[in-house]
Order: sequence, then structure tokens, then C-alpha cells
Amino acid sequence: MKDFDVVVVGELNVDLILTGLSSLPEMGKCKLSKDMCFTLGSASAIFASNISSLGLKVGFVGKVGDDDLGDFILKSLKKNNVDASQIIRDKTAKTGICVSLSFPDNYAMASYAGVRETLTLSDVNLDYISKARHLHMSSYYLQTGMQEGCAELFETAKEMGLTTSLDPDTDPSGQWDETIFEVLKYLDIFLPNETEARFISKCDSTESALDFFNAMAKIVVIKSGQKGVWVKNREQKIHADAFDVDVNDTTGAGDSFNSGFIYQFYKGSPIENCILWGNACAAISTTKLGGTTAFPNLVQVEQFLKDKNEQIKRLIHIINDSN
Repeated sequence: MKDFDVVVVGELNVDLILTGLSSLPEMGKCKLSKDMCFTLGSASAIFASNISSLGLKVGFVGKVGDDDLGDFILKSLKKNNVDASQIIRDKTAKTGICVSLSFPDNYAMASYAGVRETLTLSDVNLDYISKARHLHMSSYYLQTGMQEGCAELFETAKEMGLTTSLDPDTDPSGQWDETIFEVLKYLDIFLPNETEARFISKCDSTESALDFFNAMAKIVVIKSGQKGVWVKNREQKIHADAFDVDVNDTTGAGDSFNSGFIYQFYKGSPIENCILWGNACAAISTTKLGGTTAFPNLVQVEQFLKDKNEQIKRLIHIINDSN
């Protein structure tokens, strides 16, 4: 019997989200926001909290500083029923923070990495990983300390019998290091957004990037925001439109999609159902500030999908049989 459904190895920081700005700030000038939210941040923590809200048993491996922000993160994860016993308190570095200027259909961010860059494979308790059925990591390019050992971690997880997933997130350096390809061959699910997919693959279209990555990872999911999502496995290629909702803040929408998609994948559902749940969780998450504030429980997702029944019939488009 496994102790956890999912274990996340990831970065941790808090988010300060400002909304209602008329435009981006200019040098030497001050712009006033109409609202703000101080909340749990980082793609990995948002994913962990949200998939826990759907009812899975979730553990987390990471680092925070021995400071007030670290206290806030640990309290938030525990409140969301995420096991934090493997989160290291580092007295030598500060907990990271991300300031997000959120607009209805886009955002701008400034981030202080802090202790997240020092997490390495040597900090990961592999016995703890072995107690899970699924391993997830977000923010490959933000976790510079983990990159060298990332392929080994995922290879070990596969040897232990876990299923695996990775969301690469953005690369602030702009290098888009191709060492990530070594990780892809140990992945069941690869979850970049459209921009990340094109930069990593060097492909000139989303569909060609889909094909490129599917030669390595078993399932490739390319998220395109309000344009929906592209998915390819070894049997078929699918495009699904996004649900129509009133968007308040898109922070964590991609991570919320990951939560819904992987929840249904874990349950053994057909790929179409994984997509619908991913899109539903992403849509609901955008209705309030922050990556976890609006995230639903299981009953709420089911009700959302019931309410959207007519729209669902028009969402899924099978592109072709890849065979």
C-alpha cells in the first residue's frame, strides 16, 4: 500500500499579485493597483495544493528559508492537506517571492529566487518518492540546482514503478537548455505552454512541437490559454477549446490545468476526460486572485462540468490518427 498518490519535487515561493493596473509601471513613476493578494505561489506548490483539493494524498519535497515567508508556505501547504515533512528549512538563504502584475489576459512578473535554486537531487529522499504512485515536477528551468540530477530522479521513479509528469515553466535565462530532452524519455506526461514548447523544441508551430515532443514523452499537452489545449499521445492528436468564464486573474491557471488533467490520468480515465477536467480546473481557477484561491473541490468540478454540458459537446476536436 502506497502512502501517497502523488509526490511533488519542486520550487517554493510566495506570490504578491497586483491587479487593476491601467498599464505596466514606467521608470520613475508609480502605478496604483485596485486590488492585491498575498498568497501561496510557485507552480509546484499550486499544483500540489490543487490536486490535493481534488482528494488525492500529496507529499512535497522542497526547500524554504528559515523565515516568515517560509512559515507562511508551510502553513499554507498543511492547510491544504499537503504533507510537508520533506521540506527543508535552510538557515543560510531566504525564501523566494514573486511579484505579479496581473491583467485580464496576460501578466508581467518579477521574481526573487532565493533558496529554491539550491535544491539538488541529494536533498531528495528517494525512499519518500518510492511511497508514491506518481511523481510530478514543475519549473525545470527555475530549479537550476535540480537540473543536473533531474533525469536520474525521473529514471529512478520509473524503475520504482511510478508514473511521471513535468511542466517545464519559463527559462528566465533565455537559454532553454536541451538537457531537458534527457528527462523527457522518462515522462508519461509533458506539460509546457505554447511559448515554452516552441522555444524548447525550436519548432515553428504548436503542432510540429507536439509531434517533436511525442517522439520522447508518451503524452504531450501544450497549453494555449484562451485558445485551449493541444494533446497528443501515441494513438491520437486532439485540440480542445477553453471553457468560457469571466477571467479575473490567470495566475496558476496552467498549474490548475495540470491538477485536473493528472487527477483523471491517475484515475485511469480516457484522454478526453483528462482534457475536460484540466480545462475545467483551469477555468475555475481564473475567477479569483491567486493560483489556489478559487480552486474547486471534486463536487464543484463535477457541477461545473454538468453546467457546461452543452459547451462540452463542441470542445473536443480529434485532429487525426497519428498512426
